[in-house]
Amino acid sequence: MTTHHRSPATTLRTWILGRELRHLMTNAGHTNNTLARHLGWLPSTLSRYLNGQRHIPPADLVHLLIACGHTNRSDRDQLLALAADHHTPHHWHDHHDTGLYANTLYDLEHDCSAITHYSPMALPDILHTPEHHRALLATTPLVPADTIPARLATHRARAAILTGAAPPTVTVILTDLALHTTPQDQLRHLHTLATHPNITIHVLPHPHLAAPHLAAPFQLLHTTSRRTVLHLPLHNSHLYTEQPHTIRAYETLLAHLHPHTHPFDHHTLRVFA
Repeated sequence: MTTHHRSPATTLRTWILGRELRHLMTNAGHTNNTLARHLGWLPSTLSRYLNGQRHIPPADLVHLLIACGHTNRSDRDQLLALAADHHTPHHWHDHHDTGLYANTLYDLEHDCSAITHYSPMALPDILHTPEHHRALLATTPLVPADTIPARLATHRARAAILTGAAPPTVTVILTDLALHTTPQDQLRHLHTLATHPNITIHVLPHPHLAAPHLAAPFQLLHTTSRRTVLHLPLHNSHLYTEQPHTIRAYETLLAHLHPHTHPFDHHTLRVFA
């Protein structure tokens, strides 16, 4: 007898599309069963689309969007393009043009067993206190004021995974340059986070930043539904890729940096407080 195993998400873009469709379904007040019944589909078929386990044909995608009352033409075109290029091993988006993908990083982080940050100039936003994050958003010209409440809510949800039930292993490499510009209450918050067994914070002396390839932040997301995903934050945009050779290059960079770091501890806190 042949045994059939449930497959993981087929590609990164298929997984991201499925998560976006799940958000639209939930926002429309549907469950998997009610939406499948409305569309005349088997619940298992819809589930595979939402879990990224099956590529969704364009006609099915359009029917699903209509059933969810989501008829924004720009969003429809972006989702259709995402579905059409589902084998492309990367995904780029800009928050300026659409409300789509606002939760992509949240979704990926919540699917992680381990997360590694390299952040040379500033703290990764997931480590921010709510007050520090609000202050930074309010002074950033790239962030429209009317989007700040939603961004703060997303930030709270992302930060909650650090100390929640079954949290991922989190490794952070900062530089002392980033710590020099950090408020004292935020530094104390960092020290508190570093006491958690799943969180390790390393500090890299900033002279190592002389090499151009060390000036940009990045994040490696070791997901359970997909392979490792590289996240590159680009101002108000985001690039995600799962190309193996690119992942290996960034893993090599981390291995090169680690021997030059020291732990964020009581002594570090006293130096920068």
